[in-house]
Amino acid sequence: MNVVKFQQFKNPIVFCFVDNTHTYSSSWASELVKNISDFTISNTFSKGYDIIQGQDENVLLRAAVDYGYKSAVVFSTGTEFINGQAFYNAVEELSKTGTFLAGHILDRGDAYYELHHQCYFVNLNIFKKLNYPAVGKQELGSGHQQHAPRRSKENIHDNYTPIWVSSGTDLVTYNHKCHGWNLLKESFNNQLSVTIFDNAVRENKKHYYPENQREFLNHVQWAYTRFNFCSNQFIHTANTEKMNFDQGEFEQCIVPASGDWWVNVISKTKPVKVVMYDYNQPALDYWKLHVPLLDNVTYDFIKIDLLTEEYHFDNLNFTLPTLINLSNIYAYEGTSFFYSLDHRLYKENEMIKNIKNKFSDAVINFSLRACTGFANTPLYNDVTSVEINTLQKPTWHSRDWL
Repeated sequence: MNVVKFQQFKNPIVFCFVDNTHTYSSSWASELVKNISDFTISNTFSKGYDIIQGQDENVLLRAAVDYGYKSAVVFSTGTEFINGQAFYNAVEELSKTGTFLAGHILDRGDAYYELHHQCYFVNLNIFKKLNYPAVGKQELGSGHQQHAPRRSKENIHDNYTPIWVSSGTDLVTYNHKCHGWNLLKESFNNQLSVTIFDNAVRENKKHYYPENQREFLNHVQWAYTRFNFCSNQFIHTANTEKMNFDQGEFEQCIVPASGDWWVNVISKTKPVKVVMYDYNQPALDYWKLHVPLLDNVTYDFIKIDLLTEEYHFDNLNFTLPTLINLSNIYAYEGTSFFYSLDHRLYKENEMIKNIKNKFSDAVINFSLRACTGFANTPLYNDVTSVEINTLQKPTWHSRDWL
């Protein structure tokens, strides 16, 4: 099977992205999951991690060893990482502990234990020493004998989510096999450290359970809630982007209503016009009251959704030195679930072309682009449009972008 590589960095932790979309019964769930999976590639890449992607986790784990990585986060479509850097920081800490295997490990009674496919961590050095054991697929009605693991009496929730597990000695006959049974068996038989994901991991990722339409309908409400919160309530009261401009003295700035970092790059003596735009009216209302009061700066505030509307740059001088910050507008976790990569990239390209056609001296800045991770493209200054058929293609788009 093919392994699709999204590589650039030298971080010893690699993210192995397993495509399960072909198993979904709902085409609607599949399309939404593809959207968030596209964003997750950009998001993970922007955090400094390589991604290898395919439909077989065993192939991906072997490839991760062959490429020289030391640890792997294996996760499936339908999983995303939330709350900024928090999940990635938790994985970095986990990689220092010496644990072999970590994840959501479930006591399935007469079906042995399950390593949930949504997300798990593997120490690849130990994995290689074990001679690349298969993860183990679900096999209903497949009787087998295993040493029953020891487990905590306490549960994270319900009665099948222990807070710890370890090797046991009692030989028990089980009626079924669940996902990850073989990797768990190898771990316990070799007295290796197996860790249950703690809250530092659990609270900073989200799985939508798209394999089960009823579960998906329940969990997708979280994405709708986030969408509404980001568009109607959430306000950036300070800049969250790192700006390292090598030029200043801009006389026009077009920026989202999310910070005042631009004060450092505008002219201190010439008249300056700052246009703050956003699709979130409360954010605009906040910044109308909290903008820096500078004698040479005047402000405009524009409510616009750049994913659905075209900005004509009315009342601006197209010849002045201008900074246009598009931030992460086309790759934003609050909206990406509901907009395809094709759409986001199209709108981003149209904006870039519009700017270049109108302005003679404009610098474009992004913190994250729609195509980040899929193509090696700059975020600042020498920004150009990117055609979708030139992007690295994950397996869930195998019949797209022809």
